[in-house]
Amino acid sequence: MNTAEQIADAALTLFYRQGFHATGVDQLSEAAGVTKRTLYRHFPGKDHLIEAALVRRDEQFMARMRAFIEARAPADRPQAYIDFVLAWGHEPGFHGCAFINAAAEFSAPQDQPHLQASQHKQRVLAYLVQLCQDADVMSAEQLAHQLFLLGEGLIVTMQVMGTPSPAMANAARQTVTTWLAGATPTP
Repeated sequence: MNTAEQIADAALTLFYRQGFHATGVDQLSEAAGVTKRTLYRHFPGKDHLIEAALVRRDEQFMARMRAFIEARAPADRPQAYIDFVLAWGHEPGFHGCAFINAAAEFSAPQDQPHLQASQHKQRVLAYLVQLCQDADVMSAEQLAHQLFLLGEGLIVTMQVMGTPSPAMANAARQTVTTWLAGATPTP
């Protein structure tokens, strides 16, 4: 890992845990194990570092989500998305979605972190559309939108309320099972 990646990874960890505005450059350089001068050599300003950290998060998240979901058979992958979201919410250090957090802190639609959040969510939705098409369900795009909204709701709920109760997790899974039953073509 090169120095820029090391700095971006350390920044991502702090931004995710503390927030973007609450994290100072002194903290960022200390966490990355570099001087402020080195940090500024790689990232001319904190905004550049936020952008790089969100790029890293997008890459890491998408790869992790794909690995989890694609370990299942194509027909089981729409349900696997909700299982992935629920498993993520049980992880220590879960602080919600870095992109939802970025959009909240940078609320103007033209702010770069807000744009990156929108692009990330569009990638997740496009992936869900592909999963539903690969699962050969009817109305794949509609089901993908339903999965997306359920997943986003779960993420925010887990961030605000903590790990979901078994009843809440079961309700989410049952909702997807019901949707899939109605969207699966009969032989």
